[in-house]
Amino acid sequence: MPLSKTKWAGLALAATSLIIGLSFSWGTDSPPPAPAPSVAPAAVTEQAMARMEIKAAETARERLAQIPEPVVPQEVGGFSHEEIGKASVAFREMLSVQGLYNQRVARGRIIDRLLESPRGADIASRTLTDPSFAREAFGDLQAEARLFSIEVLKVAATRGQEGPLLRSAEAVAQQLSQSDDGVAPLDAGRSADLRDMVRAVIEVKSVEAFSDGNPRLVREMGYASTLSPRVKSLYDEILFAYLKHQYGRERATEMAAALLDG
Repeated sequence: MPLSKTKWAGLALAATSLIIGLSFSWGTDSPPPAPAPSVAPAAVTEQAMARMEIKAAETARERLAQIPEPVVPQEVGGFSHEEIGKASVAFREMLSVQGLYNQRVARGRIIDRLLESPRGADIASRTLTDPSFAREAFGDLQAEARLFSIEVLKVAATRGQEGPLLRSAEAVAQQLSQSDDGVAPLDAGRSADLRDMVRAVIEVKSVEAFSDGNPRLVREMGYASTLSPRVKSLYDEILFAYLKHQYGRERATEMAAALLDG
């Protein structure tokens, strides 16, 4: 049944009274509920980073548990079981953080710990220059051990201990050259090691250090006119790439020629 005009007027009056009452209840004497507390952006960032750090640590531990430990003899190449064991742990830990957001920082801490060992740099150098030692000491992890050894020697070089890196580069260059018959491909792994060591030397010394045409620096890292053409080309390739990036193709061509033909 339709509502009469009188009833509609009564409902309207009741609604008006309710609105007025609510208005008074939220007046100055009774402020509206306070908004939820906000969190400063810096605090949000710190919390997110803390969660990322925890997750990265968990991932690294899980990966480390899956990397088989090599069986280390009592002595390898004059290094004790304990010394090889410390290096093995370091290399496995460096592998476990690969690709994580904090890889660089985490590996830096691991390298610091390894270099605190009196023979840490010596083991890294021997790993690069003696393939049989690398296989016996690190087993299936020997390729990764060589890669990480270059990182170790590079850090040592930035701290003023350039000798192990320079001597290792020279030794590998000589070994590659002596095994080069000009027909069979160069050993891919050892060629990659030499390239990475040459890059490391250039980055430690800076590209600008090679800009004066003095061949002394390239000789220090193992370059010699007696090397086989293919090994010499490895030096040329890496050096030219850095010089080209810094000085342009034309000038880089001249500078590389002065350094390698001087």
